[in-house]
Amino acid sequence: MALRRAGGRRRGRDRAAAAAPGPGAAVGVVGRQRLGPFDVARLTATDPAALDSWLRANGFTLPARLKTALTPYVAEHWEYVAIRLAPDTASATLRGALDPLHLTFAADRAVYPMRLSRLAATPQSLGLYVLAAHRMEPATAIGGLPPRTVYAGRLTNPGGALGTLARGTPYLTALTQQFPQPARISGDHELRRAASDTPVQQVIYDDELDRVAGIPAWLLTVGGLAVLLVAALAVLAVRRARRPVPPPPPVAPPPPLA
Repeated sequence: MALRRAGGRRRGRDRAAAAAPGPGAAVGVVGRQRLGPFDVARLTATDPAALDSWLRANGFTLPARLKTALTPYVAEHWEYVAIRLAPDTASATLRGALDPLHLTFAADRAVYPMRLSRLAATPQSLGLYVLAAHRMEPATAIGGLPPRTVYAGRLTNPGGALGTLARGTPYLTALTQQFPQPARISGDHELRRAASDTPVQQVIYDDELDRVAGIPAWLLTVGGLAVLLVAALAVLAVRRARRPVPPPPPVAPPPPLA
């Protein structure tokens, strides 16, 4: 389930205006549509328990703990985008790659939701790409290891979909962060402008042994030198063995005694 700040423009085939829950209703359905194999619902809520009940009643499977985790977002009047895979028939099997979904909305702050990740039972990692007018950074670590900037730079004439997204926001910042203990996540990431637009380019060195017929080249080199050395010693030994030995000088008998 995706979260977004309530209020603002959205792009897509469903252009229904944001609908607050009606009198006596704790959940408001902004819009619901089928996008290929996806069943997508946009919702508002004034009660996290009611939101949990609506999602379950409409086929969205959620962890039991999610009801409590949604409380801060309900209090701040966020809007929710619930997405589930829904084949045309119950017996149908989905195959192949899924097309990505594109969510667009306006907000007064750059916020990346992270609170729900505290429900994870295993360590989590975050890879976040931010397009803005300048280099961006998280305001705090929100309970994880310090965030690292692996790339920062101004894009020059990007093409395709990236060029469309970067129009007016040509500075790309790529961030990564590890959360060894997800339960310590204390909030959402709020992004702010960095102190400078200094570019960053991460360089990764990948050392690999050269191989010849599957054998490491260094082994062949060292082994070849060892063979040459043994051969040279053998040649020297053979030459020494074949070298003629001069006869000893003649021995003169001692003079006779008087």
